Parts: sequence; structure tokens; C-alpha cells
Amino acid sequence: MPNHLAGKGAEYPASSPIGQALPDIFAKLDRWRQDFGSPLLIAVSGGGDSMALCRMASLWTKASGASVHAVSIDHGLRPGSADEAAQAIAWARALGLPGEVVRLDDRPAQGGLQAWARQARYQALASVARRVGTKLILIGHTWDDQVETICWRLARQSGLDGLAGIAELAINPFAPLEAPNLLGRPLLGLKRAELRAWLLREGQGWLEDESNQNLDFARIRTRKLVGEMAAQEVDLERFIRLAATADALRKAQEQATLDLLKRSTLSPSPAGWHLDAATFLAAEPVFAERALGWLIYSLTQADHPPEADKLGRLRAGLLANPTQRRTLGGVVVARKGDALLLMPAPPRRGQIACLRPTAQSLWARLFAVSRQPHEFVTQ
Repeated sequence: MPNHLAGKGAEYPASSPIGQALPDIFAKLDRWRQDFGSPLLIAVSGGGDSMALCRMASLWTKASGASVHAVSIDHGLRPGSADEAAQAIAWARALGLPGEVVRLDDRPAQGGLQAWARQARYQALASVARRVGTKLILIGHTWDDQVETICWRLARQSGLDGLAGIAELAINPFAPLEAPNLLGRPLLGLKRAELRAWLLREGQGWLEDESNQNLDFARIRTRKLVGEMAAQEVDLERFIRLAATADALRKAQEQATLDLLKRSTLSPSPAGWHLDAATFLAAEPVFAERALGWLIYSLTQADHPPEADKLGRLRAGLLANPTQRRTLGGVVVARKGDALLLMPAPPRRGQIACLRPTAQSLWARLFAVSRQPHEFVTQ
């Protein structure tokens, strides 16, 4: 990776984008520290975004007395990756942050390289978070990442949740239930170019990931498309406004769904979930279907709830033929008297039976999918 480094300069003035953003970012980190404790973990790839976050975290620790532990994940997928990870941690240590490199030795069985790398990276971060005793992992996603994500999801015809974009605070989907942690993204309001200009002024080096030019990856093709739109003076802020609207609507739907589950007297049963069928199925379809997705997700090891169209068919089937047992996503949904029951489906031939869920694990998975991170992590 090329190393970008400029001469040491003064701190950015308060009128600059970075100068205006730093007080809000520090206040955010203060709130997260109060909510989730110290230390915090910071993922450092050595790229410009993560080095900007690393530098801000260093300034914050000196002002607040908080502790931040840096970690760089070496995927080992190309020559020189070990040197790059070592350089990232050397920069973090030079800024006063203790840190370490974690090397991934596993490889994907076939295809899906980026998906494998993402999952392996977040699993490794979760493992380090557990070891150092932190519940929050700081990630350097930016305004540009938000725009690219929304454009990519628009192209895939994502629903409301997808169009809400990247969440500032979200559950780490690959952390174990017994040691949950969160991903915090304090830089979503700052642009990549603003961060790099600040790094240049401060004399802070960073690395450029050459894979960011590889158009074989959908994410990189989306980034190229966004760059072309910017060159044509397309108002990219409209995507941010779209995400804000979708996020507000999503939050309203989620609150209504939580209210529905409370009215339906949701409770864990020895086999899974138990709730009042009449109250639940009489609700607006959008809320009942979202709730079904949450409950099914909580009983499985899936990465996300079932698709919306499948949930719609499940709800319609429960209304049309209440006595018929139905299965979706490895979960059996059945009526028993006045109750609606959801339980893991029996294993197919040759499959190993899943462990029986505990009440604690059920609530934890439900909090995770319903985006109640404070309850999930601090319960």
C-alpha cells in the first residue's frame, strides 16, 4: 500500500469541518464511555478513515483520561498485509494508544471473499473486545460510506431497514451472545476528503488499500458510481436525507412492533416463544410481520430475519388456516389454543440438533434484532 505522509502542521482551525466536528465527536465518545464503560476498542486498518479516527481517539483520551485499545486485523490475503497491520499499530502506539495485531489464519472455502473477510474481522474484533473487557468497538465509517451503502441498497431494492443506511450505534452481528458488543461509528458526518486533508495537515501517515480499485467487488463498483455522480454535480446529500427519513420511519415501526409484542404478552416458553394469538394477528400486517421476523431470528443462528415477502405469506397463512403448523427459517410457528408458539424446528436427517434456547439468549437475540443496543449490552 502507498504511504501518504506530509509535513507536521498545526491543529485544524475551529472553522474547519474537523474543527467543527471534534467537540460533537468527543461528546459522543463521552456518552458512550458513560453508557458502556472504558476501555473502548478501535479497529485500525491503517487507511485514512481509521487513522483519522485513531488520531481523534488519541486527542480524546488525553482530554478525558479514558482508555482506548487499538487492534489491526491482518487477513493475510495478500503479500505485505502483515507489514501493513504492523504499521497501523505502530502509528496508533505513536499516538499513545496501546494496540495489537491479530492475524486470521482461516480462509474461505470458496467464493465470497469480501463477505468472509468481513465476518472473520468482526468475529476477531469481538474476541479482542471480550479479552480486554470492552463493550464498544469504534469503526471509521464516514459520510462517503453512508452514501455508497444507500446507493448500493437502492440498487438492490432494499426495504425500509436497508435504506436507513449505516447505524451510528449497532450490534456487532458476529459477537457471541454470552459476550455481546456494539459497533460505534462517530465519523458518519465527515467526508473522506475532509479527513485526509486533516491528516495531511497534521503530518499523519496512512495507507491506501489497492483492493479499493478492484471493480470485481460490488462495493468498489458502487464507489466508482458515486464518484461519477459527484463529478456530474449530483446532490449526494439527498441520499443522506433519504436515509434520515427512512431511519425515522424505521424507528417508529420498531417502537410500534415492540408495543405489539408487549400487548401480546410475549414470554419465553420451554421450547421458544409464547404470545397471545388473537392480539398479535389482529395487528397491522407491517408490525406483525416485523415481529415475526424478530422472533424467528431470535431462535436461530441466522445473520438476519427472513425476507419480508416470506413473512407476509407466513402471517397470511396463520390467518387463513389457524390449525396448520408452518415452518420458516428453521422455526415452527403453530397455534395452541389461544396461544401462538414459535420454536426451533426438529433437525433434518443428518443434522445436529440445536441447543435448546434459554430465556436469556432469547431476550438477547430479540434485543439485538430490534435494535435496542443499550438493553442488549447492559442488561
